[in-house]
Amino acid sequence: MAIALPWKIGGVAVGLIVAGLAWNGLSRYLAARQANEIIQESAHAAAMEATQAKAQALQHHLELAASLQHRQEELANNYQQMTEQARQYQAAELVRQARQRQEALRVEASYRLDRTQQCAGGIVINRQGSSFTKAVGKNGQPISCQGDKAAEPLR
Repeated sequence: MAIALPWKIGGVAVGLIVAGLAWNGLSRYLAARQANEIIQESAHAAAMEATQAKAQALQHHLELAASLQHRQEELANNYQQMTEQARQYQAAELVRQARQRQEALRVEASYRLDRTQQCAGGIVINRQGSSFTKAVGKNGQPISCQGDKAAEPLR
């Protein structure tokens, strides 16, 4: 049976249309598949970047926390050192003031008449038994006095 030419042309045309549609469908399928793969790769890359960013943020946070802890420890040490220095200074100052008071008392005591001395007529008189002598200063002059205090050190 011979198929007429118009039918052959029609069959070839239908075959070409079916092949074109198949090619179109196949290319769309491949394009969709390729797009899905690209989307999955992009999503995977984004997830990896997010994980890395999160890890970096955590690392940065830990570094900042360690730095803050270190600075707090330094501050506490500095405060403790300053407190200790202040305490030592205060103790040294108390010792210095006590020495100053002792020296002032010693100097004041060197101006006071003792029991073998008396102030008579504004001059210090030394008494030894029944004899009386004028106390003389560094310049050879009699030492003046008022009450129980001499004008210059006696000892």
